[in-house]
Amino acid sequence: MGEELEKIAIPAKGSEGLNAIAFGQPSYAPFFTIVTVENSEIKKVEVIRNPASGLITYRGPSLASWLKHMNVDVLLTISLSEDVMKNLNSWGIRTVFAIGRTVKEVLEAYLSGTCRPG
Repeated sequence: MGEELEKIAIPAKGSEGLNAIAFGQPSYAPFFTIVTVENSEIKKVEVIRNPASGLITYRGPSLASWLKHMNVDVLLTISLSEDVMKNLNSWGIRTVFAIGRTVKEVLEAYLSGTCRPG
């Protein structure tokens, strides 16, 4: 089996990286923690302000295209509206639901397989 490299975006309330509180609605999240994972091992953690959060309209499509531009493979979230999920899927970004208080807990749920695809 070859090496598996994934870029995972997790909506966050703050800029504390893995220790940030996970945020419920990705379109409105102030930040995203973007984690590069290789064979279930964290290789890189980036924190980026969500450019779509301040928009009045087209928040979902803008978020989806921005995440694709960031080369994100998976959006890991607590909750997600159907229209945003469709936008993400149209850009080839998988959505996965996971439970956790912090970004790290949500990520660990994903890496351990205790989550469900969107």
